[in-house]
Amino acid sequence: MSETAASALVLAVTALTGAVLLMPRLARAPLLRAAVTPLASIIGSGFLVLGPITVNAWGSAAPLAMAALCAFGWALGAAIRENIAGYDRRPPPAAVVRLERLAEALLAFAYVVSVAYYLGLFGAFAVALSGADDRFHARLVTTAALGFVALVGWRRGFGGLEALESFAVVFKLAVIAGLLAGFGWHAAGAAARGALSVSPPQLTGWPAATLLMG
Repeated sequence: MSETAASALVLAVTALTGAVLLMPRLARAPLLRAAVTPLASIIGSGFLVLGPITVNAWGSAAPLAMAALCAFGWALGAAIRENIAGYDRRPPPAAVVRLERLAEALLAFAYVVSVAYYLGLFGAFAVALSGADDRFHARLVTTAALGFVALVGWRRGFGGLEALESFAVVFKLAVIAGLLAGFGWHAAGAAARGALSVSPPQLTGWPAATLLMG
């Protein structure tokens, strides 16, 4: 397949995935709405950062490592869901409530730091594609993005931020689907030519485990 045809495949899969996810019936599905915020948080660090790092460090064992990490995340989520359900059945002691409030404050602070960090990366990548590739313009883009989010929150409230978040998640999922289609086609072509390479793990033991856990 030529580069033009491969690009057309990526764009077609991206557009189709976005159109499907934006269908009103699917967009209002409880499961998708509940998954929006977690997906918004993990897509950047998971798919764009941890995925390539894991492939580089774990080599051919990377799919098993990512599967184990997903299983651990699902188990942790199950414990959190059980705690939420138990909270409704029997109110916790006052000390637990105070501890929960402290945890919420710490989580909010960590989330602000995380958002600022990834917006900083966004600004750096944005100016890297232009002729104004310097720290000042990168921070200018980051500040503009933060200002836009603040403006939406001020004018539209949490509902507006949730809608913005949902659109961003759908866009990223569509892009990921397109990239996976392109990667899959490239890998299939390389395998057909006998040019598919398998990388050995670069890390093993405890260093590999700690890298996988972030």
